[in-house]
Amino acid sequence: MNDWSVRLVFSPCMHRHLTVDTSGGRSFSAGEVSDNIQERILCLDCLEYLTETEVRTAWGEEVEESENLQVGENP
Repeated sequence: MNDWSVRLVFSPCMHRHLTVDTSGGRSFSAGEVSDNIQERILCLDCLEYLTETEVRTAWGEEVEESENLQVGENP
């Protein structure tokens, strides 16, 4: 029996031109500071938001599950 609900996603983009898109802001309330700042990786070639794991996979790097990945970290 085939499961036709499974979708394969293939992107021919190698994600070579990336930038970190930062959005959100800070707020002050009752002397407390809070923020909702988000950093996401944006591919300037295909305009997709990606995880660092997706970028490293496209670049041919193996990523272990236990590896702590940071945005902007140089391997």
